[in-house]
Amino acid sequence: IRLKGQGGAGIGGGPNGDALIEVHINKHPYYTLKGNDIYMELPITLEEAVCGGKVTVPTISGKIALTIPKNSSSGKLMRLKGRGAEDPKTMKKGDQFVKLMVTLPAEADSELEKFIKKWSAKNDDSKNIREHLG
Repeated sequence: IRLKGQGGAGIGGGPNGDALIEVHINKHPYYTLKGNDIYMELPITLEEAVCGGKVTVPTISGKIALTIPKNSSSGKLMRLKGRGAEDPKTMKKGDQFVKLMVTLPAEADSELEKFIKKWSAKNDDSKNIREHLG
């Protein structure tokens, strides 16, 4: 950033020089900036992915409630319109994109494993979907 005439005094009584400012932006722990849009990954539970529900999402202007639709898969991208960074020239705000990431419990749950095996036996669509991969 150049601040014209805001630097040190010139030699021999000349006009002030320019002040030059260099700005470095550190990486944020969970936000990524692309243009004026902000991206983040949001961990959700298996229950929230299957049954849907409301979750709290951090934005640069504060926390908001986001409705997770039923049957949301990991990787689903949701848009929060106008929740991105503001362009200093146009004053227009970008959007925030939230990528849902289904997380499982840290410890194995035998009841969950039994249920999933029983459920998978009746619903093997994912195996059929993968057939086209080779």
